[in-house]
Amino acid sequence: MINYRKIINPILLESKNILEDILLPLHKRQGFIQNPIPSIPLYFYRYIGIKENEREYFDDLHNLDMKLSNLNNLYLKITNGLPLPINNEIVNKTIPMWNNIKNFDMTKKDYIMTSLINLNTLPKFKDNLLNNSVVEAFKTVFNLYIIREQNINITKIKNFSLKLLTWINKYTPKLFNNFEYSNSKTEIYNPKLIFYGNIKRHEIYFLIFLSLLGCDILYINSHSDGDFDLIDRKKTYSKVFRLPKTAPLKKFPENSKKENVLSIKNNNIINTSNKNLKITEEINFENIINTSLKTSNNLFEDITTPLNKRSGFISHPIPIIPIYFYRYIGINEIEEEYYNELFRLDKKLSQFENLYIKFTDRIPAIANNELINKTNSIWKHFDNFDSSQIDVLVYLFKESDAFIKTKDNILNNSIIQNFKYILNLYVQNEKNINLTKIKNFSLKLLGWIYEYALTLFDNFNYSNREQIDIYNPKILYYGEIKSHEVYFLILMSKLGCDILYINSFSDSNFPLIDKDNKHSKIIELPKKSALKEFPKSEILIRYETEAFKASREISNIIYSEQDGLYKPWQFETYYIQPVTLKTTYDELKILWNEEARLRSGFKIENNTVYIPNLFAKISGVYKDIQTYWNEFVNFKNSENTLFIPSIPFTNKLYSGSDLYFSKSLFNKDGSVDKNRLFESSLYKFSYLKTPLQNTIINKINDLFKLPIFNKTIDFEFKQIILLTILNMDKRYLNLIQLFDYPFKIPKLIIYDNNENIFSLEDSIIIGFLYLMGFDILIFTPTGYNNIEQRLSEKYYDIHKLESIAFDLSLPDFNNLNKNKRKSFFADLFGL
Repeated sequence: MINYRKIINPILLESKNILEDILLPLHKRQGFIQNPIPSIPLYFYRYIGIKENEREYFDDLHNLDMKLSNLNNLYLKITNGLPLPINNEIVNKTIPMWNNIKNFDMTKKDYIMTSLINLNTLPKFKDNLLNNSVVEAFKTVFNLYIIREQNINITKIKNFSLKLLTWINKYTPKLFNNFEYSNSKTEIYNPKLIFYGNIKRHEIYFLIFLSLLGCDILYINSHSDGDFDLIDRKKTYSKVFRLPKTAPLKKFPENSKKENVLSIKNNNIINTSNKNLKITEEINFENIINTSLKTSNNLFEDITTPLNKRSGFISHPIPIIPIYFYRYIGINEIEEEYYNELFRLDKKLSQFENLYIKFTDRIPAIANNELINKTNSIWKHFDNFDSSQIDVLVYLFKESDAFIKTKDNILNNSIIQNFKYILNLYVQNEKNINLTKIKNFSLKLLGWIYEYALTLFDNFNYSNREQIDIYNPKILYYGEIKSHEVYFLILMSKLGCDILYINSFSDSNFPLIDKDNKHSKIIELPKKSALKEFPKSEILIRYETEAFKASREISNIIYSEQDGLYKPWQFETYYIQPVTLKTTYDELKILWNEEARLRSGFKIENNTVYIPNLFAKISGVYKDIQTYWNEFVNFKNSENTLFIPSIPFTNKLYSGSDLYFSKSLFNKDGSVDKNRLFESSLYKFSYLKTPLQNTIINKINDLFKLPIFNKTIDFEFKQIILLTILNMDKRYLNLIQLFDYPFKIPKLIIYDNNENIFSLEDSIIIGFLYLMGFDILIFTPTGYNNIEQRLSEKYYDIHKLESIAFDLSLPDFNNLNKNKRKSFFADLFGL
């Protein structure tokens, strides 16, 4: 099929004086057409050999470099090969595709090429013509590689593709963003690249790619043409200019325009020593470790998987190390199992010996005097610091031998490159950056690298083909973490370490630094819990049998919060909240014996049981006193009912010394400190079930906040509330213990037939039992005020009967019941 997409049409020109002709603007070159489909006449020459006069040769190169430097971003010079930092974004995009291809044959060529394009691995420009041209140039070069290379396989194709795509994304935008071929101005210059020195085959393909977009290419080598003739056999893409003789390669002549960049003070360039030092736009390295962040469904197992069994691992020539970096936040429902898992994981990782380090709560600061002495002279070159000076600082560290040196040059390069990356990340995130902060951060990071990286990486050989399994280093960090420590973990992960950060309570400083989870992933467990010491031994726990689990799962389905079918004590750990019903007296009599779950307003949600309870005062009596007592007996004879025959009914059982010692049992906010109370000699409820103890303490604290009392709740009153409840009658505790919240509600009935009023301690007990969900009735035949003097009337109903009675004594309830039964049969049979 003919491709009708508009693309740049490159025209390869010949030259008799390439060092001059390459400087010509496009409009002075034969064949330049400035149409919607432009024709770009370009030069692609291999300038091989050297002149008889070597000085003249290097002067020519120097002068050419000087002139081309005036083109700024339209000019790129490569003098030590193309660096090979893999683009992790591209790696991650393409991993699924590579995993689907086990072996290569020519039928899969187009699939791979098309997939790489469709996965958006190529850079995007505002100019659609340029976008189309990039796609077509990539296709041409990819096909050329498949044709020219021998013994092709999927590993070779993958390695080449990732390398080529990385270079395309790194350099093409720089060279072509300012290339305006359609501009009507007088002089239009196309991008230009000089490649000096020995060249690898993959680099040749990249130069061909650039030329297909209209870039001038000049490959210079005084000794050899490399593999150009094996790839461009018919000189389709490049031409050769051979000089009289050959000579060993020497260093490319320095460009004086870029000679004096080293130390910066007040934005002025100065020299720092007798020799002039130079910093290029960025520090380039031929090879560095590249990492890809993996996802796990079983982290504690996957983190121990060898690299050679992880998808995406490439050992050479460009190492790609798939790593796990997870933040493991929160805790399991069963706390003991959580800590046992951590203990077993630590034990398992410890088998990796020097490949494993565990930190708990902090990474110790390292006082490295040698490092301080090496870097001491660096700081005088800066007055202030900003992001534009990072390259300078890293260069100075490198020149001062501040970076560790291992046997692995790729690792050495990776440490420097990623240290620079972390500095950039730190400067981006840190507010009010200054030289002191940078110095402190840099030396801390370098100190940790010296202390820990050497140990971790000494036994890490990612390229050892003789090893059955290749394991990478691993770091476990447990507890609170500071921001500098987060940066260090990110640095180590980019060198190929697996990282596991564990905190049962919070994610700490990670969200402030790794805002988009670019460097790490997160697992959040069901609940949060305060940090404890990292487990030193395994906890003995009971494990559920399969039958028990099945039974529990069935119970969870049958006995849900909403269905109204509940098993005994299902909600004993839940919070309870009274929902006091406002009723008529007749409704009160009907509801009195109903279970909580059958009353209007009962519900269970958000771990809270809402209990519809009754709280009322029955003021006065019926004219028919027998009817009054009959109803009284019906109330009194209910199950789980405590009857108080007179008031006041609460003895004051605490002393002045108890009041004094109770002061220490409160938090600063005025609430009871549960832990201190449990340890106090004043506490008498330790024999109760733990959930019930917690409920009692919660209700005491609720009573402090509830405006139920007609009295200000100051600190002294809080002490009295606490001590009164801690010393309450055991009969109340027995009723509380019998209370299974959805079912029978415990009840308190109080009878007051004279002028006595409730004591302060009485009101505390009533208020507490009200919050516990009790039904409460106060019978006052006199109609006098009693409870009104202590508790706010909005919390209870007052039902007034038709008459009042003074000094109405309680009857003999046994005889009353007999009379009641006799009257019933007499009425029934007319006796």
